Amino acid sequence: MPTVSSSIEIAAPEERVWDLESDPRRYPEWVVATDRMLDVPSDGLRHGATYREYGGVAPFKSESEWLVTVFDPHRRQVPLGDDGTVELELTIEIEPIDGGSRLTHTLEVRPRGMLAALLRVMWPLVMRRRLQRSNDQTVANARRLVESGST
Repeated sequence: MPTVSSSIEIAAPEERVWDLESDPRRYPEWVVATDRMLDVPSDGLRHGATYREYGGVAPFKSESEWLVTVFDPHRRQVPLGDDGTVELELTIEIEPIDGGSRLTHTLEVRPRGMLAALLRVMWPLVMRRRLQRSNDQTVANARRLVESGST
């Protein structure tokens, strides 16, 4: 399956990075592929929580629902997204390093139906680069917000 991964060092403890990663209300501020949130859990993220958003990487924008399948506070969470044509698995990992934290976002794309055939052609030509840029910018935005104290 097509996969992109981005990692960045952040000069802040993993708790501050986790706070940003665990607040879906703020995703439109810094997650490049999130245009707006449609529904967020009132009691915050946890294992089994769901949220809905509108977004994606052009030309593939739509509503999607995400289910948190792994939730290991301050270390790892895995939301599984679905928009009806593609399933997305986002693995978010935070590890302490000397002087701060390392944040890694790994996104696996699992297209269905006709989109699977289209993605086989578009992935190496266009979509891999677009998705990688989006992922790279998202982790850079997280660093900017956390290091500026905006979390």
